[in-house]
Amino acid sequence: MTKLLSAKRRTFLTIAAGLAAVAAPHVAAAGPTAGGSYQLRATVPVACWVRPDAAVMAENGGTGAVIEACNSPGGFTVSAQYRPLSDTETARIVYGDRTLNLAKTGMLELRRSNMATIRTVAYRFDDVQLEQPLVLALTIQPI
Repeated sequence: MTKLLSAKRRTFLTIAAGLAAVAAPHVAAAGPTAGGSYQLRATVPVACWVRPDAAVMAENGGTGAVIEACNSPGGFTVSAQYRPLSDTETARIVYGDRTLNLAKTGMLELRRSNMATIRTVAYRFDDVQLEQPLVLALTIQPI
């Protein structure tokens, strides 16, 4: 029985060494003067997401934070969509270091970045004059 196991082990080791030599010929043929180079290429899919810490409601003094993440090398935009405002409605959002009046159309670009990044942005609402509640839906798009 010991001879059978020993023979199987030798056969297995011989096959493994042969496969290693075939699979990695540079390693098997390497010597003191051997050299080589390898080139590795990888494609990373673009992934972007925006995540507010709570529903983004336009109300006086309303505050919150948003995590923006996008690995697009060309950058990205973060936008807000909401119901169109009537002629008498107004609201202002301070998003990061930008102060913006909400557009009557219901769409507003909050930020444009020219590089990939992950960051947390604080926001607050000021001078909100609304007839009905207003919730902003945030989206992020790679450039």
